[in-house]
Order: sequence, then C-alpha cells, then structure tokens
Amino acid sequence: MSVEHVRISCGIRILQQKHPLIRSLRKAGSEPTIYGTRVWQSSLMLIEYLREHPLIERQRIIEIGCGWGLVGIFCAKRFAADVLLTDVDEQVFPYALAHANLNEVTVQTERACFDSLAEASLRGRNVIVGADVCFWPELTSQLRRLIARAASFGIERVVIADPGRTTFMRLAEYCQRHFMATMTPYRMSTRTKSGGFILIVENLR
Repeated sequence: MSVEHVRISCGIRILQQKHPLIRSLRKAGSEPTIYGTRVWQSSLMLIEYLREHPLIERQRIIEIGCGWGLVGIFCAKRFAADVLLTDVDEQVFPYALAHANLNEVTVQTERACFDSLAEASLRGRNVIVGADVCFWPELTSQLRRLIARAASFGIERVVIADPGRTTFMRLAEYCQRHFMATMTPYRMSTRTKSGGFILIVENLR
C-alpha cells in the first residue's frame, strides 16, 4: 500500500482523500451519504483524549456512528479491545475496514442506528464510544434512549466527543441530571489547538 497521502495521529495511520485506496473505493461505488465521507476532528480529539486517559485493556467496545472507524480502531490497537463498529450508513464500512487493515487490527461491523442496535450487540460490552454523533435534534433523543439501554445491559461507560453543538449540550445536560456524568472541555495538542467537549457517563451498572 502506498505510504504517500497517509498521516499518523496518536499512532494510527489515516488515509487521506488523495490516497489511491480511497479513490478506488469511491470508483467502486462506496460513497457514504450521512457525513461519512471524511475524518472528523472530533474523532481525532477523542483518540487523543483516550491516549491520555487510557481504557482498561481487552475490553469489549462499541463505536457508534463510526464513520471511518478510527476511534474503534485506535481502541483495538492501543488497548487490545474487541471492537464492534456501528453506523446507519453501511457505505462507511469499506473505509473503516481499509483503515483496520492498514493498522493491522481486526474489527467487526454492524449496520444500525442508535435505536436499532441489537440486544446481542450491547449485552456483554464494557464501553460505548462515539465522536460527533449528536448533530441532529432527533439524535439527542435516540442517544438518551441508547444510554438508558446501555445501563440496563450493564455497560460501564459511555464516552462521546463533540465540538459543542447545541444538540450535544442538551444530551450532556440530560445525562448530568439522570446519570453519573461529566462534561469536560478539551483542547487538542495539535498545532491548530482545536477542541470541543468530552462527555463521560459512567457507573451505569
């Protein structure tokens, strides 16, 4: 695989838009439609946060609204996690699997919206992660329901990164009222110093 047009962030190799593999996936008809066409800054922010605040190794993790799956791939590589990548748009999975292969990890995939994640997919998992997944008002309600389901299935923690959208702030306020939750401002160490917020909902059991 060509090393040109590949960047590295927190030890994860990321294909840039001009990489031949990305171009070939698009030519083959894999064209995401729900914002899964690129790497979003919140994913890189969450990866950096998890590098500084490591998860327990060998946990079972779900990445929701995964897009290209970089957060889950980072967890698989850094923490030897068993990772399930989920997204409502199945066209993102060729890009996610290409990145998993590039980073020499194995992940599973499942097409599902937040409300349709199967019980079998949630049960026995330890952590849910997501980046920039609360961008429509209806997603706030869906994520509320998902977090409640996570609690009923014994999932221990939910970690969501966001640039600070109003919809996300409403979700954070809800979680702080109903669960043990914290929302922390976070600024990245990159040259741009971009940032946002990390919502952590824990002790769900």
